[in-house]
Amino acid sequence: MRHRRKSKRSRKRITRTVDIKAWIKGPYGTSTREIFESEHAVLVASGIGVTPFSSILQSIMYRYKAAVHCCPNCDHSWYPEGGTASMNLKKVDFIWINRDQRSFEWLVTMLTQLEAQQAELEQFAKFLEMHMYMTSALSKADMKAVGLQMAMDLLHEKEGKDVLTGLKTRTRAGRPNWDEVFDKLRREQKGKVHVFFCGPPQLAKTLKEYSAKYHFTFSKENF
Repeated sequence: MRHRRKSKRSRKRITRTVDIKAWIKGPYGTSTREIFESEHAVLVASGIGVTPFSSILQSIMYRYKAAVHCCPNCDHSWYPEGGTASMNLKKVDFIWINRDQRSFEWLVTMLTQLEAQQAELEQFAKFLEMHMYMTSALSKADMKAVGLQMAMDLLHEKEGKDVLTGLKTRTRAGRPNWDEVFDKLRREQKGKVHVFFCGPPQLAKTLKEYSAKYHFTFSKENF
């Protein structure tokens, strides 16, 4: 076998400077900072669209607990009305819409923890409010489901837990009545309402229209 020796010229590394301009675009998702800068944030998720909101909800409750002031001389504690340096939030509503019971299971543990953290701060007005909807379930308006829904209401009142998810939050049957939901948000008067949505484009269009009707700000999360 013959071995060829590399010439000195071939062993030299040739370095050239090339003038290249690069532009990076995206991702185009809603900035997390916008949620923390809102006064009244409404997080609406449909199905797996809940994914970007899961870590945000945990961060919100962590910041909220960290911002609570406690008096060293008594048991009195309070939360700054004007928000804090890390967030401006006064109220958060989380709305999650799923087709069936199984779809709630993978996030139930985290939501249970959030409810427990909320319970620790029960002396304050409810800061984080959850709303669960299961679209495949028959509502009370359907005569076939009146007995079942009444029984589930009684069990929830007695046990303090939802039969379907195990959460303290009662799962509602059917789809949200957006007029009722948005009217309630407006009457709460917790500051400017900003609706953040992640899910199918059809529902995004509906929520955008209702947000305009009630003069709320609307943002869609790309996921």
